Amino acid sequence: MEFEIVNACIVTKDQWIPNGSIVVKDGIISSVNAGGPPPGKRIRLNVNGLYVYPGFINAHDHLLSTYLPRVAPSKPYLNWLPWDNDLKSSIVFSERQQLDPEQLYLLGSYKNLISGVTSVQDHIPHFVQDPFVETMPVRILDKYALSHSICSYSLNWGEGPKEEYAKALKQNIPYITRIAEGFDSESRDSLKVLNKLGCLGEHTVLIHGVVLSESDIALIAEKKAHLVWCPEANLFLYERTTDIRDLLKHKVNVSLGTDSSICGSLNLLEEIRAARKFYQSEYGEDLSPKTLFEMVTSNPAKAFRIEKQLGSIEEGKIADLVVLTRNSEDPYSNLCQSDLNSIRLVLRDGVPVYGDVSLESFFEESGAAVERIRIDNADKYLVASPGKLLESLVISLGYKKDLAFFPAQKEFDNFE
Repeated sequence: MEFEIVNACIVTKDQWIPNGSIVVKDGIISSVNAGGPPPGKRIRLNVNGLYVYPGFINAHDHLLSTYLPRVAPSKPYLNWLPWDNDLKSSIVFSERQQLDPEQLYLLGSYKNLISGVTSVQDHIPHFVQDPFVETMPVRILDKYALSHSICSYSLNWGEGPKEEYAKALKQNIPYITRIAEGFDSESRDSLKVLNKLGCLGEHTVLIHGVVLSESDIALIAEKKAHLVWCPEANLFLYERTTDIRDLLKHKVNVSLGTDSSICGSLNLLEEIRAARKFYQSEYGEDLSPKTLFEMVTSNPAKAFRIEKQLGSIEEGKIADLVVLTRNSEDPYSNLCQSDLNSIRLVLRDGVPVYGDVSLESFFEESGAAVERIRIDNADKYLVASPGKLLESLVISLGYKKDLAFFPAQKEFDNFE
């Protein structure tokens, strides 16, 4: 399939092209141009000056924990373990257990997709996610080495930090682990322990970092490791988050993640707004919208070592694209102001997977397998069978449950 997007405001890391065009062929961006596209007979989509962004990357989620409401009866928590114990003994967890893994993975995929996310780092052992990597509508980043965390009460994920880090170096993939997530001594010392093990370097992606010290942050910068910031979940569970200003001052490569719906934000757009609001409240200054844009595009692409394929709109890269309503003359500020209603079109691998019903002819010409459904009271096309998923949830739970991260309603929905 070959098509061209014309009359687009194309948003890149360093600039934006106010009247540009993008040609996509077989899922790859074949050209990016100022003005009209190169000659050729192709399907044409005129976006009438709307912003076109790279597909967003959610740098930390737990797709199996895509459920609501959020659980934290005893917050703030000492670390993740007592929260996990509260979660496992909650009614919400018991209810969620009535759904099978495929239903939860689909909910997590749709939660991300309808907010412009085309790629997700699902923090879970490979054997859990492997059955779903090829079948989910969102891209699940599956090339990584993993430890759950660095403490005596860590879950037994992977073969151990040294072994997993060695695997990351050998295969040139990221080594991902939660770090400094709590107020106990083990959490506070976890980065130093990781460094002593020889597992802190350019391949290391650290999650959370709630109690990182100034010297910890300096060490992360020195070792050129990466960090994923989840402010909404951190503040909800611990009433504290990492010193993001110091991390940015030290030029640490920071990405943004939602964490799970059971403790984090509803979607990545909400996380962007929460991050900016926290920064303004905590430091009395604004967090650059351009920096936030980078935290969901080029920064995670660099951290997960996929920058040659994703994270920006460039010739030769995968055609993951998001078209947003234009509410601001600055595209980075526009992203920070966006919500679910701002999403006009999402393409993954050059195929439309979500978008306005006004784009019906484009969906038809592309041959995309989509279904008409209402999302947040707007008629949309969405890939695969979201209506079937909604019906299956009713059957599994015995009643219809509204989930704010996926505010979907099947047309002529009369099942209860």
